Amino acid sequence: MGFGGAALAANQVTRNNRNLLKNKRSIGNLSFVSSTNEKWVDPKKATFNQLMEIRTRIRHENEVRLYKIIFLTVLGFVILILLLAVIPWDLIFTNTFNPYKY
Repeated sequence: MGFGGAALAANQVTRNNRNLLKNKRSIGNLSFVSSTNEKWVDPKKATFNQLMEIRTRIRHENEVRLYKIIFLTVLGFVILILLLAVIPWDLIFTNTFNPYKY
């Protein structure tokens, strides 16, 4: 196998990083990692009325987004149909082109 040396080096680097992390935890230099399992408690609680306001606002936003998507889709189809009606198909699919025809 050609990757044995690379895998060995990756394992060694991982092991060294783990050992360095343990040393920093014991010293106390690591500020963002907690060594104990602490349960985080959110002091802010939303009331039922606030939750209902959020729910109605999200439903209204979803409804408006749906209407916009439907409108743009219908508008796109109408533009596509109009463009297809305007294209001179007889000029595109003929074998001979007569410039004096039109």
